[in-house]
Amino acid sequence: MNNRIPLLVAVLLLCSCQNLVLENRIDCPSMLLFDIENAEAFDGVNHVHIAAYSQEEKQFLTADTTMVTSIQEHSFYLKVKRTDAVMGYGVMGYEGARQEGSFRWVVDEGANYVPLFRFAYDKVPGQEESVLIPVEFVKDFSRVTIHFPHFDRFQDAGGRLPFRLSIRGNTVGIDASTGTPVQGTFYYEPEDEGNGTFRLIVPRQADHSLTMELHGIPELGQEEGLADSFNLWSLFRENPDFSWEEKNLRDVILEFDYTQAQFSVRVAEWEKGDQLLFEI
Repeated sequence: MNNRIPLLVAVLLLCSCQNLVLENRIDCPSMLLFDIENAEAFDGVNHVHIAAYSQEEKQFLTADTTMVTSIQEHSFYLKVKRTDAVMGYGVMGYEGARQEGSFRWVVDEGANYVPLFRFAYDKVPGQEESVLIPVEFVKDFSRVTIHFPHFDRFQDAGGRLPFRLSIRGNTVGIDASTGTPVQGTFYYEPEDEGNGTFRLIVPRQADHSLTMELHGIPELGQEEGLADSFNLWSLFRENPDFSWEEKNLRDVILEFDYTQAQFSVRVAEWEKGDQLLFEI
């Protein structure tokens, strides 16, 4: 179904029901027009899934999926039967996550998190012939880059650091209707990119458990097992430029000089790419 049309055309389509004077208008569907406010800000996201959910019937009335590039230039609409208590709902960047129930999106243990944006608008008057729904997707995740600036002091002949890096915590996803973190076992080992850099994505946290662990690699001259661990939640929390309660979580670059046990953190504005630098 092609649900991407210019806003003016969508409005004109509503006249078909409005001009049926003798018919019972309750039989005409309601047109939900989604006005995407910040579509230009999404980086690396391909698809958007938008749906109408009946809070009265506890089920989805209809849904559609399209390319993000389509909603950047056109309005998006859904036709639904008239009912009370309709919620407009949408997600993007969900590829790689698993849907639990109606609104929970989670990742399995061992997997990286996904760049999932979400919106939910629960004030839709479902009995109206047409409703314009303002949509602002929320960013409930942070892209984290961990960099060891003096990795050359540790690297082997293959350019690798002599340890594995893992991230563990108690949050595996998000309830896209409320923004509430979903608890579970999060464990992920990002790959060493060969220059002392590791990248991953973490969701908004439910508690203080987010931890970075360093594991020695015996083949590279290190003692096997857990060498060190650092609480990332508190590391970010202690700095005024980052907040886990912020509406849109910002991306973080963590530079770690393991020789001196010193950190520096850059926090990036996700919409603009501006970066702030501060020392811990």
